[in-house]
Amino acid sequence: MIVASASLLLLSPLILLISLGIKINSSGPILCRHKRYNSNSMEFEILEFRTTLLDKREKMSNLRCHKMQCATDFSQILYRSGLNKLPLLINVLRGEMSIVGSHIFADAPGKGFPPLNLHKVRPGLVSWAHINDDQGEIADGATSIYRCIKCDRYYVDNWSFFLDVKILLHTVFSKKTYS
Repeated sequence: MIVASASLLLLSPLILLISLGIKINSSGPILCRHKRYNSNSMEFEILEFRTTLLDKREKMSNLRCHKMQCATDFSQILYRSGLNKLPLLINVLRGEMSIVGSHIFADAPGKGFPPLNLHKVRPGLVSWAHINDDQGEIADGATSIYRCIKCDRYYVDNWSFFLDVKILLHTVFSKKTYS
């Protein structure tokens, strides 16, 4: 929470500029909200900067923010740089996430998957799954989900301060984007 608070404070000028950029480049809300599931299938709502045009048929609480739907050059820059994820720091302040933790599941892990038993850790902005999976986010398909589950189990079983530092350093200095 201290890191998230300090980050939000230090990044507030950038957050303000991004917010203005979104408003100038498109109409609609600055943030989009997604329902996600933690490792125990508990639902919570994550916040991201909106990178898509607002579809009038789509509810404001169910906006999609995917790479394929980036509406403007500005939104593509946000997506590629990972800056669209800055509002996730608010989720950290709410206690729903941590800076480093398990993977955030886009869909409830549900039927057909083994019990995750990962209640020891919160979902993280970055995770062992992010740095070990080229996709960064779980795509459709059981193989990717099982890989993320395997990574999350490894993270829980081998958790240490140094593992968190390793994940953070890899995220910061890697050329991949983990959005």
